[in-house]
Amino acid sequence: MRPRLGNRVGLLLVGLVLVAGGLGLLAVARRPGSPPVGVGVLGGRPWALPLLAGAAILVALVATRWLVLALGWGRVGRRTGAGIAMLGVALKGVEGIGRLSVRVVGDGRLRVSVSLQRSADLRQVIRRLDESAVSRLRRTVGRDDAPAVVRLHVRGR
Repeated sequence: MRPRLGNRVGLLLVGLVLVAGGLGLLAVARRPGSPPVGVGVLGGRPWALPLLAGAAILVALVATRWLVLALGWGRVGRRTGAGIAMLGVALKGVEGIGRLSVRVVGDGRLRVSVSLQRSADLRQVIRRLDESAVSRLRRTVGRDDAPAVVRLHVRGR
């Protein structure tokens, strides 16, 4: 499952659960002469209300963390547009290049991600990265001695 689809399905399920819970509470509260919301549902168990409140807080915290990570706020490092442009120039003419990403993380280390289609010539991509692209990227970000991690991803479709 792709991450975007997983996030959308998960958010849909969390939203449906919250809407169903809200409608259930609304239905209980609208009955004339009914006790305060939740008291009739608990059936005289005093421990049930704190348990439900704890579960609701736990769901809210998990959903908030999920949304923060889906927005990309938890990513490490910063993107460098000049590095991405330089990588594109270095790989110019190679068929099957998909997505390119260059990040500077930590103490100046480079993270390079290259997404390839199945039809891409993997040997040519590796040769270009090894011969010129990584050294050009290091010069572009201003760190000639920066260690670099290059991740190649060949898409199945």
